[in-house]
Amino acid sequence: MKEQVLSEQRAQLQDSELASISGGIYTGPVFMYIIQPGDSLSVLAHRFGTTVRVLTELNSITDPNRIRSGATIMIPQR
Repeated sequence: MKEQVLSEQRAQLQDSELASISGGIYTGPVFMYIIQPGDSLSVLAHRFGTTVRVLTELNSITDPNRIRSGATIMIPQR
C-alpha cells in the first residue's frame, strides 16, 4: 500500500530534464516526492537509496532538520 502511495506521488521529469549538483555529487534523472508527516531526510535517503547530503544539495536545503510536510523535493532515480 505504501509503495502505491509513493508511486502516485512521483511526477516523472522529462528525460531531457536532469538534476545536477555542482561538484558532481549527483547528475541524473529525478522524480518529485511530496514530503509526508513523519518523513525526515535520513528516512527518505534510506528509502530511496541515496544520502542526506545528496538530498540537501540537490534541493538547496539549508537545514536538513527542518523539512515541511506537503513540500515537494527532488529524489534521484535509481
